[in-house]
Amino acid sequence: YLENMFDMRINPIDNVDTAVIAVGSAMFGVTFLFLVVAWLKRNFRPIRAKNLPLTTALFIAGVLWFVGDIPMNGHVLLKGSFSNCKEWNIWVRVLFCFVYTTALISRCYALDRVFIQNRPTHGLIYYLPTVLLLAFVLVYSIVTEAMSSKLTIGYVKELELCSTTEGYVYVTLSLLWVNWLIIIFMMIRLRNIQSTFNEFYEFLFICAFGIAAMIKTNVVHYTHPKYPLVRGYRIAETLGDAFVINAIILIIIAYPVVMSMWQPHEYEHKWLLRLRTDGLQNMYDANMNIREDFSQSYARMNTSVNQPTKKMAHTIANPFIDMPEYALHVDQNGMATLRVPEPNSPTDESTAISRYSGHSMITVDEYEKFRHIL
Repeated sequence: YLENMFDMRINPIDNVDTAVIAVGSAMFGVTFLFLVVAWLKRNFRPIRAKNLPLTTALFIAGVLWFVGDIPMNGHVLLKGSFSNCKEWNIWVRVLFCFVYTTALISRCYALDRVFIQNRPTHGLIYYLPTVLLLAFVLVYSIVTEAMSSKLTIGYVKELELCSTTEGYVYVTLSLLWVNWLIIIFMMIRLRNIQSTFNEFYEFLFICAFGIAAMIKTNVVHYTHPKYPLVRGYRIAETLGDAFVINAIILIIIAYPVVMSMWQPHEYEHKWLLRLRTDGLQNMYDANMNIREDFSQSYARMNTSVNQPTKKMAHTIANPFIDMPEYALHVDQNGMATLRVPEPNSPTDESTAISRYSGHSMITVDEYEKFRHIL
């Protein structure tokens, strides 16, 4: 009956749809394990730099987005509670799709505010853009919920399917495009951040995945408005979304999580060395109030980097403070560069770092200070 009505081949719901739900859930299971390890190792400095609370919020929004995809993409029979098309589409799938992209925008904005604007990540002005975006999404959801189902989305009882209007689909997709364009704009602004916290290439891949997902969704909705009735299209929509959601999160946290288990000391030491030599001390002074109870060694380091004295013109405390073969050289302009003499034996930097992995780090956890900004 439906094939004759829509003049198209229709694939009924079967075990393949159950397998799709299982595969998508497995993707989220893998990401969840990475998040669990990240929280267990949250004191590992490179992981703390990834803003775990925001990344976790990203994951939760992605899970709910996927849950909304299951009934809206036609993987279950739309009976009982699943027949509430407006609730599932507006308050689950669309809402948390917007929340997901808003979390990415917030992540970009935090880095932009610290490194581009030289401002702290607290106060009304910092939270205002995120609050406004979420408020807009909430208002949009309330308005579409209040509108007639004939203008947005509704359940057709005789056919047991959800019917959406072209206008509602195009407006929703256009708003999602605006969010991704904001992310792209922010990504371009972040391209010149100091190397330790430069996430330009991460966001480049994130934007590539996001734009690919948007193009896929636009093409499917435009060419096959009744795509939930066709197995291939509904599988592509659901698994495509699940892949992009999880890939973006893994791009953010996977590498530091793996390194925290594989080479924790060597990787953290290298990371801290880059942090110290990237010139971030000036950013510290510009973005936070230096407390009087900070250790004298940190105070001396700041003085030496920003106003080098004759005594400290050649070497400054660094994560390998008791390693005479590593020296941080500061020229007359205050630019810091790391000098690594040629090794006497055929060992590389990784071996040298490994030899001193038992040495204590600086007295004050500078990175904890910096994380206070993020």
